[in-house]
Amino acid sequence: MKEHFKNDNQRNAAGEDRALSGLSSFDAQLGPSHMGYIPSLDGLRALAVLAVILYHAHFSWIRGGFIGVEVFFVVSGFLITSLLLEESEDTGGISLRQFWIRRARRLLPALFTMLVVVSAWALLFSKYKVGQLRHDFLAAVFYISNWWQIFSSDVPYFAPSDPPLLRHLWSLAVEEQWYLLWPIAFIALFKWGKNRAKVAQALLVIAVFIMLFTAVAYSSGNGDRINFLYLSTFTRSTGLLLGAAGACLWRPWRMAGLAQRGRASAADLPERTLSLAALVSGSLLVLMALGLTVSGAPLYRGGLILVSLSSLVLVACAVHPNAVGVQKFLGYAPLVEIGKRSYGLYLWHWPIFLFTNARESAGKFFVAIAITAVVTELSYRCIEVPIRNGFIGRARETLRNINHPSRRDMVIIASSYATAAGVLVASVSIALAFTTPIDLSVDNGDDLEFGATTTIAGATQTTLNGVVAPSTTLPTLANPIRLVIVGDSQAKALAKNLPVGIEKTFTVTDGGVSGCGVYDTGTGISPSIDFKQSFEFCRGWEKKWTASVQKAKGQLVLVVLGAWEVLDVLGGGVNYSLGSPQADTFFKTQVKRGIDALVLGGAKVALLEVPCMRPKDVKGAGIPPLPERGDDTRTAQLNKLLQEVASENAATTTFVKGPREWCTSSIIGNDLGYRWDGVHVYKPGAKLIMDTIAPSLLAIPLQ
Repeated sequence: MKEHFKNDNQRNAAGEDRALSGLSSFDAQLGPSHMGYIPSLDGLRALAVLAVILYHAHFSWIRGGFIGVEVFFVVSGFLITSLLLEESEDTGGISLRQFWIRRARRLLPALFTMLVVVSAWALLFSKYKVGQLRHDFLAAVFYISNWWQIFSSDVPYFAPSDPPLLRHLWSLAVEEQWYLLWPIAFIALFKWGKNRAKVAQALLVIAVFIMLFTAVAYSSGNGDRINFLYLSTFTRSTGLLLGAAGACLWRPWRMAGLAQRGRASAADLPERTLSLAALVSGSLLVLMALGLTVSGAPLYRGGLILVSLSSLVLVACAVHPNAVGVQKFLGYAPLVEIGKRSYGLYLWHWPIFLFTNARESAGKFFVAIAITAVVTELSYRCIEVPIRNGFIGRARETLRNINHPSRRDMVIIASSYATAAGVLVASVSIALAFTTPIDLSVDNGDDLEFGATTTIAGATQTTLNGVVAPSTTLPTLANPIRLVIVGDSQAKALAKNLPVGIEKTFTVTDGGVSGCGVYDTGTGISPSIDFKQSFEFCRGWEKKWTASVQKAKGQLVLVVLGAWEVLDVLGGGVNYSLGSPQADTFFKTQVKRGIDALVLGGAKVALLEVPCMRPKDVKGAGIPPLPERGDDTRTAQLNKLLQEVASENAATTTFVKGPREWCTSSIIGNDLGYRWDGVHVYKPGAKLIMDTIAPSLLAIPLQ
């Protein structure tokens, strides 16, 4: 994501494309002059990457830290365009080949190293992530991670469940797509526009159009739409376009000579003005980093453009020769050093955060930061800098020169590195392709990491996976009931682990939506562990339920809820605690909303009793064990409300009681063989549920 152009002043003068004619007579008067390396831009990158890291750590006070990505976009747009302008002035054209080689040399080695290391780690220690990783790996290699997460990913970007290891690479994909397309567009625009001002105007018009499109598109209030707006190259190109437009119009280092000719220019701006502009824009960015949310309307209806404009003002001040104070602040040596390593920090911090569970506590966060710093430094010194400085080219020239005194040593070194890298890459690739991932939601038998731990005595019980559960004989129906199970990830786990033989009675379809119950506004909170989860990305949950029922031509719908609804809800700055009239009314209204959507197709609805949950701190859970889920008074309140909803809608809806054992048996309630994390069932738990509720389901009259 980050670009450093210190060494890009030495360019290949032989361009492939000499399509650009003179940019302007004004530029010709000034003569060639380069921006050069500006440390303050690296300082700005440092602040941006630190904001992103703190946001990914789930610190509540910087809920808008994701705007750091937009800052990177603006900086990249400005610098890349400045480079293209300088090359066109120096050589009369743009060498696309050299441009792409420079970008590949800068970005690819560190990325591929991270991909191989993270994949190897997952294969050895986190096999449950392999299934998602093998797809994300390919998307990362081809720089289409953002589009993969929009259209094809098994785990939506904003899902509160265990996030993918490579989720953060969406922004790198946006930038790489920009690097691929923008030089071509640059040549075409200057052929059309002939001068920088006209091109800048065109870029501004496009940016405004994208801004308006984003604002209108958000008005649909659809979670999938928000996913698109946040991740797509089109909607996130505003910052890149504004940065490019700024580079066309703002070149104060080239205007310094005009003062000597008695002509006013941007170079004449006093330090006081520049410092004030930087202070105002920087303050706006801080306020937005503290207040914006990824789901809120302000972000998409003006927030992104305001972030981009504020970032552009900071960039404009940082590159101005008179902005001594700004350059001194942003050029602070530690910030500059962090900025130089910002690309590596961004690459490595996210998977390390997940491997170390950094978001669970301050202690784990600091451990993750220490590991990230060490790994980033190794990547910077051993991979990024050597390759950026031409190590591969020098090695190639040494190997070609049979008379070079260091050729023999270089052959040994190059062969060793190439062999080691080849073996590692091949091993990881083969392992990713053929290793069967562990799906923690599915009971795969005794080899599962979280298998059964106890056995319950009883002559009338049947053993499943080392755990015994009551046996119930289900009737064989000539036309099995078409049952659709909807709800959150609890519903999906139940649908995946149904007992053998259930198909003779019920034809079951999984209609669950992971991470989403019936809430689609506000934020679920667990104050005791400072856990927060926005519900706004669950918008459209009832449509997904209905679509599943319609596709399966469902006759009966089993609604499984509770894991998210058991939390308090923060909305409009007010904490609505479960049990309060406001919270209870909200819950009942949302459940009724789901029922109304389901019965339109003629299906009957069964509301499953919320079980007493016993959340455990186990690998793969994705979130820490929430105390509210283990509070039986909260589940009892939810069940009281569900019963009221069923009673108020008796013609279409039935409340179905689940197993008493979840609450009454400490053995069954806490056995990981029944529920692998104390919340989501395995086969024994699914059998216990279905054996208990089947008679009630069969008693519901169907149309």
